[in-house]
Amino acid sequence: MNNNKTNENKLGTMPIPKLLLTMAVPAIFSMLVLSLYNVVDSMFIAKVSDSALDAVTFAFPMQTIMLAFAVGLGVGANSIIARKLGEGNKEGANAIAKMGLLIAAVLASVFMILGTFFPSIFLSFFTSDAEIIKMGGQYLMVCMLGCFGMFIEILIAKSIQATGNMIVPMISQLIGAVTNIILDPIFIFVFDMGVVGAGLATIIGQISAMTFMIIVASKRRHVIDFFSKKSKLQGKNLGEIVKMGLPVMVMNSVAAIVVIFMNIILVQYHEKAPAALGIYFKLQSFIFMPVFGLMQGTLPILSFNYGANNISRYKKTFTLSLLVSLAVMFVGLIVFQFGTEFLMGMFSNKSSPEQIVEYEKLLEVGKVCLQMISWSFLPAAFNIVATTGFQSIGKSFISLLMSLLRQLLILIPVSMLLGYLFGLKWLWFSFAVAELVALAVFTPYYFYAYNKAFKRRLTQSSQIDTEESIVDVEVSLPEGFELGAIASDIVENDHDSMTK
Repeated sequence: MNNNKTNENKLGTMPIPKLLLTMAVPAIFSMLVLSLYNVVDSMFIAKVSDSALDAVTFAFPMQTIMLAFAVGLGVGANSIIARKLGEGNKEGANAIAKMGLLIAAVLASVFMILGTFFPSIFLSFFTSDAEIIKMGGQYLMVCMLGCFGMFIEILIAKSIQATGNMIVPMISQLIGAVTNIILDPIFIFVFDMGVVGAGLATIIGQISAMTFMIIVASKRRHVIDFFSKKSKLQGKNLGEIVKMGLPVMVMNSVAAIVVIFMNIILVQYHEKAPAALGIYFKLQSFIFMPVFGLMQGTLPILSFNYGANNISRYKKTFTLSLLVSLAVMFVGLIVFQFGTEFLMGMFSNKSSPEQIVEYEKLLEVGKVCLQMISWSFLPAAFNIVATTGFQSIGKSFISLLMSLLRQLLILIPVSMLLGYLFGLKWLWFSFAVAELVALAVFTPYYFYAYNKAFKRRLTQSSQIDTEESIVDVEVSLPEGFELGAIASDIVENDHDSMTK
């Protein structure tokens, strides 16, 4: 029964290395493009002024929160759609996709309303500088009012990825990124719009990508149908999506909350420390985004084969994903250890003696920041893959707890302690400490959890097969009947059907 289902989809039949390559490479490419235009934004803004860079840095946590909700919703829908397809439930997958679109529209509306009054209030938490609050508020307002493009595009893209199609989402990301990169210098410098121009370039890129995905979804040439009339909006589907997507939302939102708290802590040690942390997060996306792209390819494969009770393919996918993640993180560690001056130089502004002095201050703090935090990369590889594994078997609460511990409950207290005892240099090492603790606690538990989950599913499947066999015997050989009588009835029924 399960074999028939898996034969209908490459997620259950294609060799794992080839499948993961097919699924992950487009997502990795699109994530790298996303990282590129995030960095390009900051590079262009850094040329405007140090205050402009600080303004965008302080606005970054709110942008991260919006992205967290969008990605969390998309990943939740992705995981459930892939699992339902693995179970052979196409209509169930359609219903999830349809509900996901509605939730995306509602969430976008909430952030758009907040965008009319909240940005300046948000910026005032970090600085009393009127110029930075003004520029950051303008930039953030534009990004929030146009966030609907991001929410809709990500939901449709993640849903289509669940079917094994990674090319269309990659094209969508490329459209958004290229549009942003082209418009950035035009709006910022040619039209002299500064940070407002950067915000406009961002949302126009997102809306362009959304338009492409809506056109693709409306063609209805995919395994799932976003507009199926047979699929009804049901409360249980809302609950399923929220349950699966909440860990990702919290994980990424917690990252934004961490930046907020870290900025408050860091300003006590050095005026440029928050900007250094902001640059780190921009640069580390080149390392983490490929791993997250790999996880976009990994999650539907794991979820599908969990739904299909194929533990062998599940293990192979997990192992290969972990090895690739470790390789990427190792390269990132080497680059961040030995290429810090080059990396920081991408954000330099030497247009005047004052700007040169400010950049030297930033460089002094930024080099240590990059080198110390990058020691967290290798344990983070284990934790990211384990989090994806927990999501694939429906352990959403464990993913949530893991995210809270490694990104908030451990990181903030440890950073305060290390900063108090050893100063700013060792404060940065708190990122590595948090990842190591999460690795020691959750990775062993993951291996226990997924083995237990598969055993439970296999037991349930055996019971169902046994019950079906008993029913078949009872129907075929009811008490008091003989095989000859049954055969005679079948022949007569067949004859009557043919004559009709």
